[in-house]
Amino acid sequence: MKYLEYLRELRNRLLFSFLFMFFCFLFFFFKINLVIDVLTNPLYELLNNQENKRMIFTGLPEVFVSNLKVSFFVAFLFSLPIFFIQIILFTSPALYEKEKKVFVLVSIMSILFFFLGILFAYFFLIPMIWSFFISYESFVDGSLPIQLESRYAEYMKLTMFLLLASGLSFEFPIAIIFLTKLGVFNELFLKKNRKFFLIGILIFSALFTPPDIISQIGIAIPLIIFYEFSILFIKFFFKKKVKNA
Repeated sequence: MKYLEYLRELRNRLLFSFLFMFFCFLFFFFKINLVIDVLTNPLYELLNNQENKRMIFTGLPEVFVSNLKVSFFVAFLFSLPIFFIQIILFTSPALYEKEKKVFVLVSIMSILFFFLGILFAYFFLIPMIWSFFISYESFVDGSLPIQLESRYAEYMKLTMFLLLASGLSFEFPIAIIFLTKLGVFNELFLKKNRKFFLIGILIFSALFTPPDIISQIGIAIPLIIFYEFSILFIKFFFKKKVKNA
């Protein structure tokens, strides 16, 4: 009977989380103009010519389908803390007090770093990438001008992709520290295998960013900094824990 009660509780918590996400989706879909203003603002601020401050779409359902995707993406972001809270509430009764503190701390830090990654992408990475792409506009006398005509669907897809990639990349130090806590990694292992981690970081940056060096560097540099910070954190924090034990 206890297993059925646990399954029933898990079902109820997941149902609550998905209902919350569904209502968020409805809210953002009907208030999509607010979301569009936020997501397109980095490009809007970079366009100097007032006539170019517009987007195009080339298929009848393009804007509608893109708005559905954007609404779902933003609803997912807003629902993420609710999912984590429900997971914590479901699993915490089965954990010891010490395990519960670690699990809650890791969950909070994961959410915090994920949204810090999104803010980093929105305020720093995306404007830098857009500025790099826009620099290829050409208005040379005696030749045809090369002007940006940004497609709505492509812009939204690329923006969501960069936000998600940056958010996931900021989970890197949390994952390393958590795995070290579990005994999978240690300071010596991370130092010895630094070159393999750096190669992995470069591969991740190449796969989860557009095919340009600016965005790849923009993701890779924070990951490298996080890696070195994780080693320092493990060196000082975990050694102190061992000594105190």
